[in-house]
Amino acid sequence: MSSTICVKCKGRLLCGRLKCPLVEKFKLLSKIEIGKVINDQTPPSIFIGRIGYPKISVGPLIAFNVDPIYADSPWLWENIEEVIRLRVSLVRTSRKLKVESPRNPCRFTQNIQELAGSTRPIDVEVRVNKIIKRSQFDDTFQPIGPTAFIDKMAITENPKIPNKVEEYYYDDAKSNEALFDLYGHGYSTYYLQRLFSAGMIGRIKNRKFVPTRWSITAVHSIIGEKLKEQIKEYDILDKYMLFTNEYFGNKFFILFIPASYSFYLVEIWRRGSVWSPNKDQICFDYESHWKKNDYSELGGGYYAARLPILEYQAKIKKQALVFMIREIKPLYFAPLGVWVVEEGVKMALKSKPETFNSLEEVIKSIGKEVDSRVIGYIQKINTQRNLSQFFD
Repeated sequence: MSSTICVKCKGRLLCGRLKCPLVEKFKLLSKIEIGKVINDQTPPSIFIGRIGYPKISVGPLIAFNVDPIYADSPWLWENIEEVIRLRVSLVRTSRKLKVESPRNPCRFTQNIQELAGSTRPIDVEVRVNKIIKRSQFDDTFQPIGPTAFIDKMAITENPKIPNKVEEYYYDDAKSNEALFDLYGHGYSTYYLQRLFSAGMIGRIKNRKFVPTRWSITAVHSIIGEKLKEQIKEYDILDKYMLFTNEYFGNKFFILFIPASYSFYLVEIWRRGSVWSPNKDQICFDYESHWKKNDYSELGGGYYAARLPILEYQAKIKKQALVFMIREIKPLYFAPLGVWVVEEGVKMALKSKPETFNSLEEVIKSIGKEVDSRVIGYIQKINTQRNLSQFFD
């Protein structure tokens, strides 16, 4: 089988296999010994699976001998080894529920929603009937440790849920409207993903649990499309700007070009990186100012990259054509989740950019660092050729 599909699939089993061989090698890293009763804190965090949909596994992640806040704060982590050590110390507890359970929640579902809505760690107690020691790694969500199937769960302290969130829980507003309003009030994408996944917002008659993988991308996509509606009304940026950053083995080049909004993302997976063990691979996607209706071939990383870029344009109240290159190096040897992209791009955009008067000056600056095929396309960025034609 061609390895090209791996950089597009990223563990989603588009190849037709039952298991991804590039992910399976990481699953036995956890060495936690779990008893029949777990009494500890959740960061707070929950995990909702997609296998067996519409009857799926739901439960909180419980910090096992690790600081619960630190274990769920990716912006504080320093290297891949630390991420793996922290995250495989989070026990995923699980019980099977129907996806529509939030419409008429039982006590267990209410507990899950209280945990998801809390802004501080909560003590929980669960009784375990079965344990699977394999850890879970994925390109969209953060790694997590072994799975404990539970009979009973009890919250042993009161959660702290913001009043604004409680208002939307009892309201019948559309989920995209609720998400964007809460986002505007300063709640992080990580927190909003929990609310969305737990079925705490949206039309009450339509509420459901959303698998964690899907909720992460959905929140990035919904907020991004809302920001695009604002940005296309702004004046066009009057200069070329280049932001760069390297984060967890990912090198980002983010080029702002004076033109109407569009977004181009090129991923260069170097040989030895997690999804391209045997040779270099290049894949890509793009969009105009119109709503992106088709799901990106690059997966959740596309929407995680796009959101900080849209946030930056909303902040400076200017629109631009943005050409982003993500070079993934062999240092990125394990799938850690799209937070790597979101945080890496955010950090890049907080730095002081290089400014240029022309595209030629930009190319002269980055020409030795970037793949020649990508440079060739940047040179033709103002022509009518699209990205797929160029790489073909």
